[in-house]
Parts: sequence; C-alpha cells; structure tokens
Amino acid sequence: MDTSTRPVRPPRYWEPPLLVTAVFLTFVVARYMQWGARKPIFETLHIEFMLGLVVALSCVLLLPAAPLPLGRLRPARRVLIAIGLLFFAMIIQLPFAADPITAKHIFMDRVIKFAMLTFFMAVLIRSPRAMHWFIAAFLFACFYVTQEATRGAISGYLIWENQGTMRLHGAVPIYAHPNSLAGVAMGVVPFVVFLYPRIRRRWVKLLTLAPLGTSLTCLLYSGSRTGYVAFFSFMLYWWWQSPRKGRWLLVATAVSLTVYPLLPRQYVERFESITGQEKESHSKEARIQILKDAVVVFAEHPLGVGVASFPAVRWKQFGRIQDTHNLYLEVATNLGVQGLVVFAMLLVALLQAFAQSRRQAKRIGRRLQLLMSESNRPSPAYRVLYSNLRYLDALAVAGAGFVWVRMALGMFGMDLYEVYWWFASGLAICLAVILDRLEGYVNMLESRDVANSSALGLGE
Repeated sequence: MDTSTRPVRPPRYWEPPLLVTAVFLTFVVARYMQWGARKPIFETLHIEFMLGLVVALSCVLLLPAAPLPLGRLRPARRVLIAIGLLFFAMIIQLPFAADPITAKHIFMDRVIKFAMLTFFMAVLIRSPRAMHWFIAAFLFACFYVTQEATRGAISGYLIWENQGTMRLHGAVPIYAHPNSLAGVAMGVVPFVVFLYPRIRRRWVKLLTLAPLGTSLTCLLYSGSRTGYVAFFSFMLYWWWQSPRKGRWLLVATAVSLTVYPLLPRQYVERFESITGQEKESHSKEARIQILKDAVVVFAEHPLGVGVASFPAVRWKQFGRIQDTHNLYLEVATNLGVQGLVVFAMLLVALLQAFAQSRRQAKRIGRRLQLLMSESNRPSPAYRVLYSNLRYLDALAVAGAGFVWVRMALGMFGMDLYEVYWWFASGLAICLAVILDRLEGYVNMLESRDVANSSALGLGE
C-alpha cells in the first residue's frame, strides 16, 4: 500500500471513564454553585465532600495507568513545585499559629479541599474535548451564580444600601459580600472575551455571551471598588493582548462614550470615591488603618503569625479585628517572608506557563499549516486539530488574564485561601500536558511525510 494515501487519523488521547468525568464535572458545578448551602439535604449529605471523595479515589486508581509526563514539561513542573512549596509554607506555620483553631480549620476546610481541584484537573483533563467540557461546566456554574444575583437586582431582594450605595449581594454565603460577588463575576470575563472568537457554532457563541452579561451586571451593581479596579486592569490586559491596539482603543473609546451616560450615577460616584471623598461611611480610612496595622505586624513578625491568624494578632495588639483586605499583606503577615517569596514564585510560574503554552500552540499551528499546504487533500483531522490549537491558545491567554484579574483584586481583597490559585494552577498544567501530546502528534505527521517522500524518491 502506498503510504502517501494513508488517511490521517486524529490524535489519540487518554480519556478517563465517562462516569468519572461526569462525577468530576458535577463536582465542579456543585463547588462553584455551593450546593451544600442551597438545599438542607445536600448539606446533610455533605454533597461536595462526597463528590470530591469519589473523584479523588478515581484519580488515585487511574493515575498509575496514565502518569503525567511532567519530566519533560518544565513550565508545568515549575507550577507544581511552586504550589508544593506554598502548601509546605502553610503546613509549617500550623504549629506556631497565633490562632491555632482557625488556622487548622482554614487549612483543612479550604487549603486541602481546594488543592484537590488541581489534582483532579491534572489527572482527568488530558484532551481538548475534556477541556471543553470542564470550561463549559465552570462557565455554567458561574452563570448560575451571577444570573440569580442579577434576578435579585431586578426584583430587589438581593440589593440593599451599604456604605451609601445600593449594593448587590450574592444568594449563597460564599458570594454574599458584594466584593466576593464581583470577584467571581470578574473571573468569568477573561474566558468569555478570549474564547468567544474561537467558538465556531453560532448558538454556542450566543450561550457564551449570557455569563458575560450577568457577570458585568453583578460587577456594576455590586458597588465594589475592588471589582471596578480589577475590571479596568483587565481592560489594560485585553488591550495589551490585542494585535490591533489602535483599533481596539477606538472601539473601546466609542463604547465608553456610549455607555458612560447610561450608568447609574451612584455607581459612578462609588468608583470616583477611590481617589475622592466617600458619600457615606469611612471604609477607605478603615482600610488604610488595616494596611498600617498589617505592616506593623509584618515588621514585628517577619516569619509570619500563622495561617489566617492576622485578625487575632491585630485584636490583641490594636483592639481591631478586621483582616488585611490586601492579598499580598495577607501572605506576608500569615506566612512571613518565606511565604511571600513562594507566592511570588507561584505567580511568576503561572504567567510563564501560560506564555509558554501560547508560544507552543502557535508553533504547532504553523507546522500544521505547512503540512496542510503540502497536502493535496487535507484531512478533516488537520482542521479539527488546528481548531483545537486555536482554542487552547485562547485558553492560555484567558488563563493569564484570570491570574492578572486575581492579582488586581488582591490589591484590595484577600483570597490566599480561596480556590482561584488552585484553579489557575490546574489549568496551566493541563494546557502543558495537552499541548505536549499535540506536538508529539505533529512530529509523527512530519516524520510520516518525510518517509513518504523518501519512498517516492523525493528526498534524494
């Protein structure tokens, strides 16, 4: 048989059993929607814990059959090392925590639980299809959270006066505070913005716009100055990633001039109060006082006061109990200089991993285009592979944008013990693993073409 006529088959990926994938996606939805806080039966059953336990046992059983190729994936390995060091930095603080009860509770209930998401993602997401389903589950869960808050804004039952502004709140405890609601809403924006152009089906495009609309509604009506700063930081990132920066600025200016007069005045004033006088309350002065107290605590305890222990130390030392309201001071006061260094390593490792995934996707795409141009009848497998590469490239941009947003939110909020860093770490590792598989497949196609040319006497 002439090898030049052999059809090109799509790459084979390792896939977990369908039932395990279904339970994993259900776990993701349950985690972000907070099923346990919605139904008494779910709380009684500890539904999120039970789903996570099933997925964890499945991953332990499946991993030996499909080990991760981390040995040759330097960016993913750096992310794994960084989160391992961060985990260790928290563990060594537990025996010395100023508030040992809170420290153990936060570590067990948040750090270990959320770290499992990275493990689940790395084991179970090994193909573009699995990644599609995971992102779909994530966006669906976030859409549910933001749409119920949007309905609460329309009906009025989730919006009430706070600090002189009518502020929107979430429907479940984890998103109840307006800043928390704005934070989860901003996490959706990078994925919709950068994935939307890569979606081919029109009806899927329309569905993707729904979480963007509800997220922006939640952001506006939350009255969260932290969220507003994160939004404008993301706009800067979006402009930076745009290949046509001049046109982007023209469109953004036109949209801004159109939308600005339509914004409710109280939220415009809320944003302006970042640098000006607040309408009511003294939250800005209170935050400045918190930052000063945090700097003093860090200077006196450079090795840290322990996991989630800053409020206890602040109460004992100053008679004030609020937490840092700043991610970087939260890390510094809780985990010390060593924790701050490790956390910086994680941020750098994440951004480098996403940047490397972008470069790799583009490199593979160029090689694939060359193969397609040299083929008289390009196989449909080529087009599917190229579409997947464009999607993964966009996902790497979105992942870096997600980290950028979290870093901006961290200037006025504290989320060291939240799921966001574990989500970003899992995403970075999964992208590296999938792209490594795709690059190996393209290497195989190129080797086959060279062999075909030699067999036909074209390589002499």
